[in-house]
Amino acid sequence: MFSSILGFFGGLGIFLYGTYVLSNSLQKVGASKMRKYLATITNTRIRSMLSGVAVTFFLQSSTVTNILVVGLVGSSIITLSQAFGIVLGSAIGTTLTVQILTFNIAQFASIFIFIGVIFIMFIKKHAWRSIGQISLSIGFIFFGIGLITSSLEPLGENEQMLEFLAGLSEKPIVLAFIAMILTALMHSSAAMIIIGIAFITSGVFTLPAVLPLVLGANAGSTLPVVISSLASRIEGKKLALFYFLFKSTGVVFAMTLLTFITDWVSLLPGSPERQIAHFHTLFNIAIAVLFFPLLPWMAQLFQRLFPHQEEEPSFNIKLDDNLLEVPEEALISSKREIIRLADMVQKNMINQLKSFIDGTHSAESIHDIEKVIDHSYIEIQQYLLKLGQRDLTSTQSNLEVKLLNILNDIEHIGDMVVRFLNKAEEIGEKNIVLSRKDERQLKELLFHIEQTYANSLTAFKYDDRKRARKNIQTQSVINQFEKDVKFEHFNHLIDKHEYNPNISAVYLDIINQLLQVYHHTMNISRTVLGLI
Repeated sequence: MFSSILGFFGGLGIFLYGTYVLSNSLQKVGASKMRKYLATITNTRIRSMLSGVAVTFFLQSSTVTNILVVGLVGSSIITLSQAFGIVLGSAIGTTLTVQILTFNIAQFASIFIFIGVIFIMFIKKHAWRSIGQISLSIGFIFFGIGLITSSLEPLGENEQMLEFLAGLSEKPIVLAFIAMILTALMHSSAAMIIIGIAFITSGVFTLPAVLPLVLGANAGSTLPVVISSLASRIEGKKLALFYFLFKSTGVVFAMTLLTFITDWVSLLPGSPERQIAHFHTLFNIAIAVLFFPLLPWMAQLFQRLFPHQEEEPSFNIKLDDNLLEVPEEALISSKREIIRLADMVQKNMINQLKSFIDGTHSAESIHDIEKVIDHSYIEIQQYLLKLGQRDLTSTQSNLEVKLLNILNDIEHIGDMVVRFLNKAEEIGEKNIVLSRKDERQLKELLFHIEQTYANSLTAFKYDDRKRARKNIQTQSVINQFEKDVKFEHFNHLIDKHEYNPNISAVYLDIINQLLQVYHHTMNISRTVLGLI
């Protein structure tokens, strides 16, 4: 008995670890492709639902699918109605895995484990190592199922255990509730259903007794999603609530018709194990069909429950820790926030510099902006560093480093602008009068900075390598301009017989601070090209 319990938990642990590794491995291989697929093929509700089925089955995780959908809705790439369609499809997609796992697959576990180990240990190419991880995780899943099933067989000979479970099977609501809680704790409805199937295989439970367990597993799968959405963005809350609503509605409806369903399930083809898998699939198809015509109305209802919030006057970073589970989506979200920050720097700093020379703008607002930049810099940097601790692909890791570099340059631009203002204020404090030519050249340099920043930001937004390369090629003009400015400034002082050293000290400091802004602006284009 004790060895059976150890075998059961060991098998369950191996199964859960296998599903975790499989989902992560498939996510690395295909998350970005699946995101593009969802963005392009979900123009109708029926396509949205079918794509939800396909993506969830490929990624082996409805959670990952939902996270991708949250990002797409947040970026206004798909509508809320289309997102709900994908969620309906994801519920069906998870059942296909159970369909496969109910076949006699445990016998193939050793083959997949062996292939996975060979690929991981002896083949250095990254793509083959990823295939090895997928093969190894499938082997773990198959092996875990076999261990769970074999460990439960002795329970069929234990009279006390059979008596306890028989009493439990007569209380379907209690059994459904237990299954719901266990599913939420394991974060896997498939694991709970596999346990139920193992109970049937070992003769511990009959087919009717397992149906409440399957329904409870479906309800339990929504709880982790709802809990994690509490700290999520508004799009995540909408999808989580819809997921909970349509699943729980189906479960309550099915529980009220349990007697009729029991008679109906026994008519399905195959062994009792296959009948459970068929019931699980048909249940999710049924509730998807039930909610499918209501999607536009549901989307309108949720828009009213969660009205669009107007942008706050203060700048706030909008990063969701739940997205860290899908590095591809977390990187996209981080880039979006860095672009928002860079846009603010362009509008409220770079494009305002000329007005400071003319004396038509207050320096106080710039100091406030710089504080916002510093705070935002810390938030985004910490988020990216947490992301870097995940198991990233080389492409994802390179993008993370690029984002950190560009974020660092934006923060330095804010610092340089503040230093420029401090130096510019010395002109009035020390009663310095710049020549018209000096002012004209100063404004010409500011114009170059505005153009360079705009081009760098556009190149970063759209990953426009051609624009970034063209931007870098203009650097020789600024290098020559710097030499000309200093040469002409000193010549002017000599011609005017000006001996006040403060003029050159302040003017050249201003030029140097602006050139620092320019260089950090140019660094953004270099980073886009990978010249870090």
